[in-house]
Amino acid sequence: MAYWHNYFLERRRRRPNYSFEGQRTGRTSLTGRRRRTGRRRRTSQAEFSASLGELISRLTVRWGLQLRSRLEELEIKLSDMFEVLDRIDSMNRPNQAMSDWATKAKGVIRSIDVLMDDLLKRALDFTDIFLEFEFRPEVNRYLLSITDLLRDANDFRNIEVSNSLTQRSNQNSEETVVIGFEEHVNEITERLLSLNEPRRCVIFIVGMEGSGKTFLAESIYDNNAAHFQAHAWVSISQERSAEDILQDIMEKVIGSDHQELKGKQSLKEELKQMLQNFLREKRYLIVLDKIPMSGVWDDLKDAFPDQSNGSRIMITTRDMDLPLHADSGIFHYKMQLLSTDESWTLFKNTLRMDIPQELEQLGRKFVICCSGLPLTIKKMGELLSDKEATKEEWTRVLNELKGDPGPWSEISNKVLGESPLELKRCLQYFYLFPEEFEIPVRRLIRLWVAEEDMLSLKRDDEFSENKAQTFLMVLIDLNFVQVTNKKQNGKVRSCRLPVALRRLSSFERLVNTDSKSSSGLPKKVWVVDHYNNTEPSETSNHIHGDNTNNKTLRDSYKRSLSFFSFDFREGSQPGEEIGNFLDRCISCRCFLWLRVLDLERVFRPQLPKVLSKLVLLRYLGLRWTYLESLPSSISNLLKLQTLDVKHTYISSLPQSIWKMQRLRHLYLSESYRSRFGPPPRGASLKDLQTLWGVFVDEKSPVKNGLDTLKYLRKLGVACRCMSNQEDVNHAMSLQLKAVAKWIQNLKLLQSLRLKSHDENNQPGNLYLQSLLGHTKLSSIYLLGRLKTPSVISKFPENLIEITLSASALSEDPMQKLGKLPKLRILQLFSESYMGKYMWCPEDSFPHLQVLKLWKLEELEYWIVLGGALPRLRDLEIRSCAKLHKLPDGLQHVRHVSIEP
Repeated sequence: MAYWHNYFLERRRRRPNYSFEGQRTGRTSLTGRRRRTGRRRRTSQAEFSASLGELISRLTVRWGLQLRSRLEELEIKLSDMFEVLDRIDSMNRPNQAMSDWATKAKGVIRSIDVLMDDLLKRALDFTDIFLEFEFRPEVNRYLLSITDLLRDANDFRNIEVSNSLTQRSNQNSEETVVIGFEEHVNEITERLLSLNEPRRCVIFIVGMEGSGKTFLAESIYDNNAAHFQAHAWVSISQERSAEDILQDIMEKVIGSDHQELKGKQSLKEELKQMLQNFLREKRYLIVLDKIPMSGVWDDLKDAFPDQSNGSRIMITTRDMDLPLHADSGIFHYKMQLLSTDESWTLFKNTLRMDIPQELEQLGRKFVICCSGLPLTIKKMGELLSDKEATKEEWTRVLNELKGDPGPWSEISNKVLGESPLELKRCLQYFYLFPEEFEIPVRRLIRLWVAEEDMLSLKRDDEFSENKAQTFLMVLIDLNFVQVTNKKQNGKVRSCRLPVALRRLSSFERLVNTDSKSSSGLPKKVWVVDHYNNTEPSETSNHIHGDNTNNKTLRDSYKRSLSFFSFDFREGSQPGEEIGNFLDRCISCRCFLWLRVLDLERVFRPQLPKVLSKLVLLRYLGLRWTYLESLPSSISNLLKLQTLDVKHTYISSLPQSIWKMQRLRHLYLSESYRSRFGPPPRGASLKDLQTLWGVFVDEKSPVKNGLDTLKYLRKLGVACRCMSNQEDVNHAMSLQLKAVAKWIQNLKLLQSLRLKSHDENNQPGNLYLQSLLGHTKLSSIYLLGRLKTPSVISKFPENLIEITLSASALSEDPMQKLGKLPKLRILQLFSESYMGKYMWCPEDSFPHLQVLKLWKLEELEYWIVLGGALPRLRDLEIRSCAKLHKLPDGLQHVRHVSIEP
């Protein structure tokens, strides 16, 4: 806990001083007129901190430890309060609410100053064991008073008060230390205070060492303890007995007024009974920090009465093996590693300097090596703050960090040793990718499914992707996989093996124990070309050299199942070398067992004609290769499940693609208008689930073509008329109506992106019909004028994300969209709404978290009624020039971004 406190102190070390008389001075006055005569008034923050430091240094014996912890906490809270006071002091005319707040804050500080004198006198000769019992409750009371004041100050502390929308600040001063934990903070806080769960709730916060679970619990406790009649924070170590823990809780919630122990039963049972009696009629909050294992809680839980009064217990633990209780009153929150952006933000906020441009790349390498652990990131930021900001010094520290395995060496043997074979194979798969490579989850899941033997998947199992997704989430929960990037809706976009874990040789040995013997496959099952690797491999020499004979190729690759290339060089050489290698291998009967061929980002690989011999191929990855065409022989790949040609120059698909009956996922290049030709008679992609980036013009085969694809889960369509002739425009209107009818019949659809442009590339028409029957649809993106505007009132209730652009709505959409119970993200982009007035009715948008308003050029007035948008966290407004004022009902929003 002291670690986080030191961070606060260092962060505020150089802020301006504050004088209660309302003027800036060279020192900070902490008290007003003295309440007692004969005492020297502390006139500077330094003197006040010195007094606290003297007290803290004396409270080192058993009976002083808890009081010492509270005084350290008090110092941090006071620092927060001075920051707010300083903001108020800097204003020319603070409003009445601010002035009243400052008066209350000064009164609390004066009272604390008096308490400090009394404590110092008693602590000079530390022999009084009742010092804790007498003073700790009073210190706790001041802690809660300051917490309440800080909460009251949020409105003018987080967002600068101004009539100009562009002067709103983006985030509060404390949020930087809960980076990445916001979702947990919101969910747990809501569960703590919810009146819908009157029974006692037990909340487990589970995570490895350094994952931030203690700080998460501390942040929630500090901000919410005042809502409970009794509350206590207890830190637990391996050595503490149940009796010690119960005694500590009793001292904190009852104080020195508790009854004497009678000794008629065991000490533990008597303590439990006393706590039961005291807490029975109270609403309480107890935090048990760092419980070593779930058995400790089992030994303590009888002490806490389970009444229907809203009592709560929070428990932090590293114990990953907590049993799943059937009791509905027990909840688990698993800490995950920070993403790349979250880690970078935390690193910058921890550094006591601005990062020089020439050191930014090194700084990002530090973040990657910290592997998403908040504690490691903050320690590194603090360490570098005290170092010379030069490339040589930072490089030296970085090299030292690369050898630190962090906390993974402690948990990897235990957890991985008991893990199933399939989980080890999943982890082994991460070693195929470069160390710092962020692997798209879309790509990883499709690859795992193609490698069906690896996960013991049944052939053509329609639920295989759900199983692969489950394996990935298990690894993320175990902190064996770091989420590096998230989508706006919170889902995982990309991930990688934490760098510190990857470099742990004992971990690599564990995940590779089954690579040969268990599968019965030869060594080179997975063939990988890491061109930029500093240590050239045999495979690299075979691909980029020219002296390999066919016998060597057959001996090396005859039974290989997957081939990956990570050759990202520019120019024609990578494509020529990869094409030549594939041609030679396949021609000499290698790679005929290949399931995966992944050439993503290899510039224009020359696909050989013999590619059609890979009849067992299930995954062909050509994204970002800028290929111009696909061979018609691709239809011979009858087992292909995934074909990814997104970000290529392929504009026309071979007609033979309609014959690929097992194709499930087809990613096309929308920018280069990837078109389907008419299907041969009787041919249909009956198993297709994903069709993303398909282009539709007046000649595209929609009727009796695309509309035969009835089982799509994800559909992305871009429609555009290619001529301004009247007959062509009419044909295009018919096409757009056919597309709408096709979508109407896709009852399994989960995600829809539909765009329409006219011959001048301006937004075109959309003839979308009611989607009420699409119960699985969660995400919708529409670009184009809605010819039936009332369709927005016929969106399905399961929608989580809505984006509207150029919809040209004349009627306020907020009243209809606000009724969607699960909506979390709403984006109204350019000309989606053309009206002047917008209002959110009472209790509308109950779960909305992100709201973006872009280029609503006619919008002037926006009203938010009581109870609307209660969970809104991010508000982004761009180019809404006539909107002069934000609604008063948005004071709780944490992130506000406004651009003219």
